[in-house]
Amino acid sequence: MEALKKPELSPNFTMDDLYKLREYNSLRHHNMSFEELKSDIEQGARIGIERIEQMRKERSLVTHD
Repeated sequence: MEALKKPELSPNFTMDDLYKLREYNSLRHHNMSFEELKSDIEQGARIGIERIEQMRKERSLVTHD
């Protein structure tokens, strides 16, 4: 069986990119147990939350005149 490869996404993130990601994640999660899936989703959510917090912190450091 061929190894699952991450999809290549366009710089503008199109609907086609969204479909590619959905298919990739569906195939990646297909054989996971509930606990594995939950852990995988929690890890991704943690990364997303950290990025949002970092962007908020950076935005608060920029002064607007």
